Amino acid sequence: MPVNINDRRLSTLYSRWQRDTQPIGKEQALEILSHAGDSSRWSQVNLLAELKKPGMTTEKQIAVAAAGITANEKKDIESILDNGTVPLDPAARSFLEQVVGRSPSGPTPPTPPNPPPNPNIVNGLSVTGNQANGLSGTTKAGATIEAINITTAPGGRLHMEDTMVIGTADAQGKFSMAKLTGDQAMREGDLVRMRARYADGTTSDWMTVKATGIEAKDSRNAVVALFRIGATDAGNGKVDISNINASRQVSEPGAKLQFTNARTGEKTEVTITDIGGFPPGFKLNGKAGDSFSIAASDGVNNTDFATKVGNVTVPGGAPATTDLIPDPALHKDELDSAGKPKFNKVNFTGPLFVDGVKAEDVQQGQIGDCYFPAAMAAIAKHNPDAINNLIKDNGDGTYTVTFKQKDWATGRYKDVPVKVDGDLYARSYGGALYGRSANSSDPKKMELWFPLVEKAYAQWKGSYDTIGNGGHVSDVFEDCLGVEASSLGISYSGNDRVWAQVTKNVDAKKPIGAGTYGEDREAMYTNTGVYANHAYSVMGYEKSGNDRFVIVRNPWGESEPAGNGPNDGIFKLKLEDFTKLYQSLYFQE
Repeated sequence: MPVNINDRRLSTLYSRWQRDTQPIGKEQALEILSHAGDSSRWSQVNLLAELKKPGMTTEKQIAVAAAGITANEKKDIESILDNGTVPLDPAARSFLEQVVGRSPSGPTPPTPPNPPPNPNIVNGLSVTGNQANGLSGTTKAGATIEAINITTAPGGRLHMEDTMVIGTADAQGKFSMAKLTGDQAMREGDLVRMRARYADGTTSDWMTVKATGIEAKDSRNAVVALFRIGATDAGNGKVDISNINASRQVSEPGAKLQFTNARTGEKTEVTITDIGGFPPGFKLNGKAGDSFSIAASDGVNNTDFATKVGNVTVPGGAPATTDLIPDPALHKDELDSAGKPKFNKVNFTGPLFVDGVKAEDVQQGQIGDCYFPAAMAAIAKHNPDAINNLIKDNGDGTYTVTFKQKDWATGRYKDVPVKVDGDLYARSYGGALYGRSANSSDPKKMELWFPLVEKAYAQWKGSYDTIGNGGHVSDVFEDCLGVEASSLGISYSGNDRVWAQVTKNVDAKKPIGAGTYGEDREAMYTNTGVYANHAYSVMGYEKSGNDRFVIVRNPWGESEPAGNGPNDGIFKLKLEDFTKLYQSLYFQE
């Protein structure tokens, strides 16, 4: 059987190796993985650079790329393994077999033993004393100290690289009283990941410090991101347990999670890896419909696993939906290798509105449609009546969302009513998988207007996959309001032009949003609290003396620059910083 590779760029690469009779070693295997694992989070070039970073173990490389590998791309790798004509050396074959979940058939080169590490000294950085007054230590003169609390980080949308600057070394290379703030403030026993960044942009190696001297005892247990735990029926009495957001943590490295099958009573423990996820291939004994309670311990707290953090249910049991109206199909990333959904649907029966319409209601879910919640939050902020007019409760378990479609012959907009029911795809723990509201994750209490409008939009456009691969805020303004909307290139406009557009729309109560640069400019967002390739709502503006500020909101409802008050995703930037970090404005005319 000939090698069959669906991914166009990977097929081109493989054909070149065939022509050049280029054997596939570990370096070439990493190129294969970078093509298979590229996604909205990582471009192929950036992913390859990440995979080749010093200190990246095989486990880390697989975990980093796993989030972007689809069922078809997995088949591409399997085709190379089974039918490829280019020779594979044993190390490369072993690596690729682990990527697709097979037991390696060839010998894996031995990993040389590492000397016992000193946890407080890495190349270019050392930490001294305890953390009673913050982090102290030495590095190169003038270096900035970056850190993230990886004990608390799993509770938010932070990657382990999403650090904040907490201090600067003096002329002698010393730093002291360097503290994390807000949700990341250190407590006794917390794990803090840190590094030094030098003037030339290079960094020290990563160091993880266990905080001591802050309190009399360690009383904060490992935080568990229950919403990231996926459970799927693997057949033959096995259940696959995975991190559905592999680029972010499930819990802190070294934490132990205990799963208890409610049907059989069987308990299974697993240790979280050094990148905050599950070991590759982790499975439980169980079947579709089984429910597992989860308890966690950091080795100090809850060592008897008596306190539970919640439950996950394996999709495929008895349906818990009304299914009054066919639902839009899932995004391709939420389908298994056979094309079946990894998630059940749950009937949500909460109120359409709670305390009126607010931008803060909107939270983006497990889908790359940031442009849509950013646009909806902007409309909710500046024209909440439009949301009330957009969606109607029909009183029979269904809702009608009326979008607008432009007739290009006349220039007029016509109504496009889309009827949906309250069924939403749900994570294994029960909360909504895609768009959700901030007030509650309970299907009986969650405010429904935003997730139902998003569902109707997916229904109108074709599927969640159709709307979940990027788009434009301005298109959503037109589709929901029936108005003309435009965009403005920020870098070509100058600060005064941008300020004029922001103030004009805010004062006129017309929605406006902004988008950042793509992943090719990702480095510029380090330690800013702003994300590349992401859309934001513009909430307002402020003036203070000669300073002008733009107020924006992250559609995640969290994750923002340090020192901006509560972690609710709303923050303000000086106009000069805004025009540096954002590429485009999107606004109603």
